[in-house]
Amino acid sequence: MSGGREREPGDSGVTLVELLVGMGLLSVVLVVAMGGLVEIYSNVNRVDTTANARDQLTNSFRRLDKELRYANWVSTPGLVGGTWYLEYATSLGCRQLALKNGVLTTASWVLPSTTPGPPTAIAANLAQTGTTPPFTVYLPNSTPYASASPNVSGVGRDYQLAYTQVRLRFTGKVGVTSLPLDVLFTAQNTNASNVFSDAGKLVDNDCGKARPAS
Repeated sequence: MSGGREREPGDSGVTLVELLVGMGLLSVVLVVAMGGLVEIYSNVNRVDTTANARDQLTNSFRRLDKELRYANWVSTPGLVGGTWYLEYATSLGCRQLALKNGVLTTASWVLPSTTPGPPTAIAANLAQTGTTPPFTVYLPNSTPYASASPNVSGVGRDYQLAYTQVRLRFTGKVGVTSLPLDVLFTAQNTNASNVFSDAGKLVDNDCGKARPAS
């Protein structure tokens, strides 16, 4: 008769190999789970960052809308030395929008001066969307919506504008996310009678003299 205790069935434990295999499988499960959590956090963070950037741009453009809404003259946009310019006149003086090196700025001055004041940044990290100009002006009596256009509804092919409209189109960069921007403003103090001369030409305004020649 042996003095040792007999080992009961199922009491043999696990071998070192089985333990290592189990730890390996657990490691794989943890890696997959952590990867999923990191991806979810990254997506949430990207959405939050994009939403915050869009809110900031919306607030900036909302302030700009208050000025453009009461503009009584808007220039023809132009590209000078790598910078896009757009001037407009209000009852308080002249304003100039400029897009240079990805920064959209506004400057103001009062006639008879033709020198804009210090520029104020409205938005940064902007880029031109393909070959589309960042500033587009639609004049009264024009039909800019005769063909299909994204985000435009409720107008027909024969719809003619009663006022000058200013359209800003950019692509904003927020980290690795591209944010398309397409904003339309209506200058309600403009119409065909004060935008065009009797000869059908655009009326000049001294606010346009502030744009650099080259």
